[in-house]
Amino acid sequence: MKITSIVEDTIVTLEIEGSLSSEAKMAFDGAVNEYASGPYHCILDLARVTFIDSTAIGSIVKYYSIFRSDGRYFLIAGINKQIYEVFNLTGINRQISIFDSPLHAKNFILGS
Repeated sequence: MKITSIVEDTIVTLEIEGSLSSEAKMAFDGAVNEYASGPYHCILDLARVTFIDSTAIGSIVKYYSIFRSDGRYFLIAGINKQIYEVFNLTGINRQISIFDSPLHAKNFILGS
């Protein structure tokens, strides 16, 4: 798994590539934790994620709750059909806003 951080003002986009699984949990948590206590909103760009497991889903829900409790956004963007189906089955898509692209997510944050 590869994670690239793009910071623009108070919005950080984490571009994730590869498998988002228990083996990558420490790297994922480290990347999100870097921004979890600051003034940032977070967009997870999952366009290049090929696989996601329950451990990663648990981390996503955890960080969503942390950001939301501080009045910040934690959004998901660019998921493929397979990952969307996983989010649909687990109910994540009813809890966390999912956008077609990071740009749409960013515009949502800026418009709020």
